[in-house]
Amino acid sequence: MRGTRNSPRDGLEIRALDPDDACVPGGAAPTQRPGFPLLTPEELERRREQDDSYWVALPVLEEFGEQLAYAQSVLAFFDASGCMLFLGGDPQTTARLAEISFCPGASWGEELGGERRQAATSGRSAVETCASEHLVAAGQSWFHSAAPVVAPRSGEVLGSVDVTGPKNANRAQCVVAARAIARVVDERLRSIRLVLEQAVEDAFRSVPASADLLFAVDGRGGVLAVNEPARRRLSIHGREIPLPVREALGAALRPRTGALAGELVVDWPGLTDKVTLLMSVVRYEGSAVGAVVQVRPALSAGPRARARAPSVASARYDFQQILGQSEAVLQAIALARVASRNELPVVLLGESGTGKEMFAQAIHSASTRADGPFIAVNCGCIPAALLEAELFGYEAGTFTGGRRQGNAGKFEEASGGTVFLDEVSELSPQAQTALLRVLQEREVVRLGGSSPRPVDIRIIAASNKSLADEIRAGRFRADLFFRLHVLSILVPPLRARPSDVRPLAHTFLREAEGEVGCAALALSDAALHALEEHDWPGNVRELRNVILRAAATASGLVIEVEDLPEEVRRPPGPPAPSPSSVPSSAPPRSEPLDREALVRALNASSWNIARTAEALGVSRMTLYRWLHKHDIERV
Repeated sequence: MRGTRNSPRDGLEIRALDPDDACVPGGAAPTQRPGFPLLTPEELERRREQDDSYWVALPVLEEFGEQLAYAQSVLAFFDASGCMLFLGGDPQTTARLAEISFCPGASWGEELGGERRQAATSGRSAVETCASEHLVAAGQSWFHSAAPVVAPRSGEVLGSVDVTGPKNANRAQCVVAARAIARVVDERLRSIRLVLEQAVEDAFRSVPASADLLFAVDGRGGVLAVNEPARRRLSIHGREIPLPVREALGAALRPRTGALAGELVVDWPGLTDKVTLLMSVVRYEGSAVGAVVQVRPALSAGPRARARAPSVASARYDFQQILGQSEAVLQAIALARVASRNELPVVLLGESGTGKEMFAQAIHSASTRADGPFIAVNCGCIPAALLEAELFGYEAGTFTGGRRQGNAGKFEEASGGTVFLDEVSELSPQAQTALLRVLQEREVVRLGGSSPRPVDIRIIAASNKSLADEIRAGRFRADLFFRLHVLSILVPPLRARPSDVRPLAHTFLREAEGEVGCAALALSDAALHALEEHDWPGNVRELRNVILRAAATASGLVIEVEDLPEEVRRPPGPPAPSPSSVPSSAPPRSEPLDREALVRALNASSWNIARTAEALGVSRMTLYRWLHKHDIERV
């Protein structure tokens, strides 16, 4: 006879089996039951590799298995189908149970107390079974207690924990142990799932807002986030997507089933045509943990077309777009190409408007990180109180009005790519200390948090100030300077590369034609001469703006001097030099000076370019051309 009674313990069901009650199929005597087929070691290993919950539970199982050995009991872990993946505990009990194939690799989904196993995997909190003639070996009887392991959020049963011991064991303790171990595993699953889901949600939030249909999924294809266009067009309610789509995404994200697919063509219920899912895989510690998915009509891509998956940010420039043939620019480009072939930190030095960010993007585009994000942060235009949160992120509850779930910083968003820190000299002392840790340890700690998060980034910094002067003034850390200043590249100002003014002006004019809606524009010789004579304190950025303004306001197709801004077309008109300031051996200023005369003039004014040009009666641009011609520079 089989009796059932309800336990006062929460959710616990106790079943007692009579000794005469056969528990094997067909009513065969327990001693005559055939051996169960076992998985080969290779098949068992593959089964374990494909079961994420097993690897999460393994440390817990090993620890509690050692403790149960003292009670002559064993601890087993079964997957959702009833296949045993782990067995630990008392060696003697393990040996006896092995005689009836109660060992890793055996399937007990139906045979072993089918009702008990079904109850454990149906979501009940615990089940205990006592039988004196099932699982017998040399007349030994056993007591069993099982508790399910369930997935967070979905409640899906992932497996069960089984405590097996002699029938005279303390049953209450066995039940409590099974339930406690299962709950520890549940909590580990929940904690790890939260971390992985946060990584996917951060990647989704970093995608620029657009009208594209976007949603994010975890490693099993479950929806974690969805934008409003996708919610409306695809009728996504809550976090549910059609089961076939979810299974297809989960299979594509499971690395052991094949290569991670970047594009899937699926049938979406409710839509007449097939749709293409473009997957941008999110990785955590090298493993695929989810994806940001963009939905497009399948027919629009063509049979062989491959559209790029959404990216958080990307570089727009490469070395081909850096214009200039002067020696100063070519040297800077050559050094930047060297920097693109390694992972060392880079500091770009130069005045504002010289194109430091273009150099940074070109280095990123030519590096092995080209497929990763490129995120630029101007440290000088973000308030100091907000800059640290912007760079390092913050935990939930750190700020009033902040995101409820916290927020990832730029360093986390750029993992796998490059962070460009413009005006790095403006970092606060606290931010400099945190940045030094990022460079040294390759990890970041969010504001309000304590646990470090690993990041895989390359830092390219830029400054229009002398970092050495900032160190002497006590505004910049010397140790941070030495960590950053591995490769230093000087981006020359436009006045030091006068031969590049004319080709740059023509290039900017071609670009301006599209913006002002006028074609076949040209620059007169007089206008070009005025551009070449200007000092360009705003560098390349100023030249671009001058050309755009002239293209928009010119009365004809040819831009004359009169069409240029007043500060550009006005001649320098320096006062005549005093006799005492001009070297006696200097030739008339209408003729180029020789090298020795130029050096004497520079020494006389302590190498002050403005005073030297004024003393010689020439513009600073002319003086720069003479210095460039004679290859003169101050060491």
